[in-house]
Amino acid sequence: MAWSYVKMSMFGIAAAYLRDDDIMATVAVLVQTPQKHPWGGSVLGHKTYKRDRVAADWQLNQDYFVEHPLYNKEHFRRRYNLLA
Repeated sequence: MAWSYVKMSMFGIAAAYLRDDDIMATVAVLVQTPQKHPWGGSVLGHKTYKRDRVAADWQLNQDYFVEHPLYNKEHFRRRYNLLA
């Protein structure tokens, strides 16, 4: 009974109805299958650029979100692809 519960928790409900030999063969295949790498993250050898993000944020606020902005709302929508 306990082994049936373990099989169900590890391999799903359908695994409870499989024979132990089938489960062991499935485990062997899963262990030998190479794991897929997730997307994103750092890539060795790629060049990185140091950006002054604080200054860029300050400049964006000065250009668009002050009492007398340098650019109007239409420029902002066009540049940042906003629909509203």
